[in-house]
Amino acid sequence: MALVTCKGASSSSFTHQPKKFDVFLSFRGEDTRLGFVGHLYNALCQRGINTFIDNNLQRGEEISVGLLKVIESSRISIIVFSENYASSKWCLDELAKIVECKKKDQLVLPIFYNIDPSEVRNQKGKFGEALSKHEEKLKDYKVQSWREALFEAANISGWHYKHSCSEFEFIQGIVEEISNFKLNRTPLFVARYPVGINYRVKTILSDIESNDGHIIGINGPGGIGKTTIAKAIFNRICDHFDGFCYLENLRERSGTNAGVIELQETLLLEILRDRNLKVGNKSRGVNMIKERLSFMRILLVLDDVDKWIQIENLLGRCDWFAFGSKIIITTRDKHLLATLGKCCSTYEVKGLDQDEALELLSMHAFQSNKPKEDYLELANRVIQYARGLPLALVIMGADLNGRTKPQWRSAIDKYERIPNEEIQKILEISYEGLDETEKDIFLDIACFFKGFFKEYVMDILNACDLHPIYGIQKLFDKCLITVDQYDRLLMHDLLQQMGRDIIRRESPRMPGERSRLWCYEDVHKVLTQNMGSENIRGIRICSPEPSKMKLEPECLEKMKNLKFLIVSNVAICRGLKYLPNELRVLDWFGFPLSSLPSNFDPQKLIALNMPESRVTLDKLFKRIQCKNLTYMNFNSSQYIRELPDLLSATPNVKKLDLRNCRKLVKIHDSIGYLDKLESWDLWGCDELQILPSCIVMKSLKYLYLHSCERVKRFPNIPQEMENLKYLSVGNTAIRELPPSIGNLTGLERLEIGSSFYSCHLPSSIYKLQQLRILFLYGNVKFPEDVGIGGQATACNSYGGFSKYCFPNLNFLKKFTSCFTHSEKCSLSRSKDLNLQESIIRFNRLNWLLIQDSKCLKKIPKLPETTRQVDAINCISLNSKSLRKLILQFGRILGLSPNMKCSVVKHKILMDSHSHCNLSNQIDCPSQVSLSKRNAIYDESFPTLDAYLFDFGERYDIRVPGKKIPNWINHQSIESSISFWVGPEFPSIAVCVAFHLVPLKDSYANNDKYGFIRDDIIDYVCDIHISTDSHKQHHVVRRHFYELKCDHLWFYGEPHCESQRDFGDLIQGDRNHVEISCKIDHWTSRNGKYGPVIARMGVHVECICPSQNSIIIQHNTQNVDDGIELLTPLLSQNGSHTDSDAGDPSSSSSP
Repeated sequence: MALVTCKGASSSSFTHQPKKFDVFLSFRGEDTRLGFVGHLYNALCQRGINTFIDNNLQRGEEISVGLLKVIESSRISIIVFSENYASSKWCLDELAKIVECKKKDQLVLPIFYNIDPSEVRNQKGKFGEALSKHEEKLKDYKVQSWREALFEAANISGWHYKHSCSEFEFIQGIVEEISNFKLNRTPLFVARYPVGINYRVKTILSDIESNDGHIIGINGPGGIGKTTIAKAIFNRICDHFDGFCYLENLRERSGTNAGVIELQETLLLEILRDRNLKVGNKSRGVNMIKERLSFMRILLVLDDVDKWIQIENLLGRCDWFAFGSKIIITTRDKHLLATLGKCCSTYEVKGLDQDEALELLSMHAFQSNKPKEDYLELANRVIQYARGLPLALVIMGADLNGRTKPQWRSAIDKYERIPNEEIQKILEISYEGLDETEKDIFLDIACFFKGFFKEYVMDILNACDLHPIYGIQKLFDKCLITVDQYDRLLMHDLLQQMGRDIIRRESPRMPGERSRLWCYEDVHKVLTQNMGSENIRGIRICSPEPSKMKLEPECLEKMKNLKFLIVSNVAICRGLKYLPNELRVLDWFGFPLSSLPSNFDPQKLIALNMPESRVTLDKLFKRIQCKNLTYMNFNSSQYIRELPDLLSATPNVKKLDLRNCRKLVKIHDSIGYLDKLESWDLWGCDELQILPSCIVMKSLKYLYLHSCERVKRFPNIPQEMENLKYLSVGNTAIRELPPSIGNLTGLERLEIGSSFYSCHLPSSIYKLQQLRILFLYGNVKFPEDVGIGGQATACNSYGGFSKYCFPNLNFLKKFTSCFTHSEKCSLSRSKDLNLQESIIRFNRLNWLLIQDSKCLKKIPKLPETTRQVDAINCISLNSKSLRKLILQFGRILGLSPNMKCSVVKHKILMDSHSHCNLSNQIDCPSQVSLSKRNAIYDESFPTLDAYLFDFGERYDIRVPGKKIPNWINHQSIESSISFWVGPEFPSIAVCVAFHLVPLKDSYANNDKYGFIRDDIIDYVCDIHISTDSHKQHHVVRRHFYELKCDHLWFYGEPHCESQRDFGDLIQGDRNHVEISCKIDHWTSRNGKYGPVIARMGVHVECICPSQNSIIIQHNTQNVDDGIELLTPLLSQNGSHTDSDAGDPSSSSSP
């Protein structure tokens, strides 16, 4: 008899309940205890089958709760029906419970011992007599439930002892069947330390429960934990199916016909338990699987699949099995899952977070969930190296177990230079599945192009005949690369190390014979000793520290096939007389010569990047033609005075970067006709005077002329240019735009005006109907009246202005028609500056930014559409205005100021002497140089789309200030706040007070705060949000620029956004949430001040448990709500009051 679970079992829930017993025996003691059941029990125990028999339970009239729990916690219930079984109410109660558990997937097996099954089924003979007696004493419904249970149990296939063999032989047959079933039900070994598994399993199980699809695909790179997760899921839910099977290592086992046939036979055997089934050939096997299993609800795991045929050989069509069946597939190939269509839902496994990685490493290295204290720094180095890859953490943890600290350091140094062979072997499996061109693409990215924009890399690799449109997608499908939100190519550090090690193995001792060179020591050796060869495809010369390298002028002559030459942080001494004509990329920071070698023919060149070089372009492009050149970067090159005719020399250029070329004066007229040009950056070219007379650039998307202070005339635009999205002519000498500006019909962002000149806009400005973001510098004058589509609107009618003139406008900086000022001068110098109440009629205003205005005193009520307000360094803003602004945003978020926390009986406030107790003094190691800060900014806004990005329904205020409003219900002078929330993440507001303190005294007295500092501070602030149920952090990051005084930051998200952002951190009905803040990457222009977080607050509808205790501060003093603790905002003489800032009780209206 083949044992399978109940076919009708429900699949609606996969709640996992560990089973304590393999078998529960239900029997009538006086009939069989000392005979048949006693022998059966002993035989089961001898075979290692954990069997429960109720010898030790005290019997009574009613079955005990303890026995009911035993039945529930058993995998199998065996009912031994004997002639007096039905006379026992205890036995019948057991039977009813067993039948109930059968509906929850318990296997139930009847044995008819010396009794005919029909007697039980029809309740005849002694069974009928016993039930009739029960009916005389008990209620009808009780006996009826027993009758139904007897009928159902008697219809289950089981064993009937007819004395056709000895009891011993009969019992051995039963034990054999149970033993085979137990082996099939033995849980799979998951992991020695399954850190981080439960959270990922729960996530997938919730998807399985809510999705009717047959197939669940689990994908990710090698070593990420796909197999471990699949095993854990299998163990949890296998008991809910008629049959189940786990087939591992399909990639390895499917290589031959014999291997496929073995897999097919294993599948049939595991589910049907029929050892006599033979497949013969794989085609017959496919049909046998369909015929034998199509009526069953099965659970099947196919582990490590890399080809579609492997699935087809076992599943045929994905819908062959009964409704409710689940097939789980683990693979490194995303595209393979995509081919399965809508019946497949996919889950991409992410790496471990910092806390999970530390725990997993510690369990293997120290047999503890955290490292030894003096090993923490070394453990963090290993975690940094592993980058969340469980395979690496397990292998390295085991390798480092019991080692001394010097041995740890030596081993880590070795890992960073030479990959661990065991890790490498697993990771290389994906690489080996690529064809030759795909391998070249992978290795080029690993050695040279990790972190570069996908379009840039594809243009380069396409010129190398590598077909990157298909090849890069293949790498992405194989989880060998990823693409970030800005379309940059990323790769796990261990995969990059694997690729580079493949190159190293090409010629371990002779780097000049390898195909790619990136290690500075290897490059130095090859170039200085003239060891190059035609094998070399690319070289990256980059020193960790600024250095000089003396090279022979012909050092590259042997490298005829060189395609990529990248040089940075290295000064090359002596001249250069040869460059290979095969070059596609010439990227040389600080190129020392005025031109390229005369024998260089750059016909195949795609990218010419020479920032801070000595090249003079007019001399260069008079001699050479670069028809394929697509990218040119000469930013900060101070030897360029004129941009020559590029239309004939480089007609296909797509990106032209001339930022900060301070000697550039003139641009040739032909540049205006480069119809392939998409991005043109001239920021900071402060000597530039002459632009092309007109521009006809159908592909242009981005034109940046900001701070070109001598440019007086903007080119004519004779034709429509619908692709231009971003135009900046701010801080130039342009006093009027040409009427043809209306041809920029697709423009979304415009920056215009100057602090030194008034700028007049033509009426055609109102043709820019797609405009969303408008920056106005100084005094920009709009035409007074305009008619659009039959609607005549005066520009000082704000509702009409937004509705008819710029219907999509949602961001405004210094919108002059909303201001009143007493003197006719630029805004930055006005004597009296205020926003009018009528700004509320500007009903599409999304972002209001006013910076460095010492005269702005009030921000009136803003339109409900406004989500962000920046009033950086506007020190005259009064406290009442700020209070109302924060209350307005809080009300929009649905956060009442009267919302209290049951724990916080007294505000956690800080008196004027407690500043020295703050844990958040200046973080000196986080200070960075200005150039590093600029690089971080570029990282944050790497593309045009980043400048046009809509941040959704999030609310942000950055204003001068010192005090967090009293009504915010969680406040702390520490760097973190914790509270409890329910099953969903509610609306939330975070408020942070930043102080600028002297660097020489980071604990300066609080009374000194409130002045405009003789310094300019930039920094990044991160808000980290985590929960107890999931250690992974969610981070909100904001950049703060050019701050000169203390500021408040208010950040809020409504429920819909917070649930989407943080919902994956929530599990169960009660969740403990921790929010912390940290300043990072800060700069001080004059080196006098640094930023600190003085205080933080969180306003949220919490479910914190009530407490009667009073919260004690660090200074152990109780502080009343009414006591003022922080110095107020600046007044007219430098210290005005803020006594009621943010406290709703002090004002009759918000």
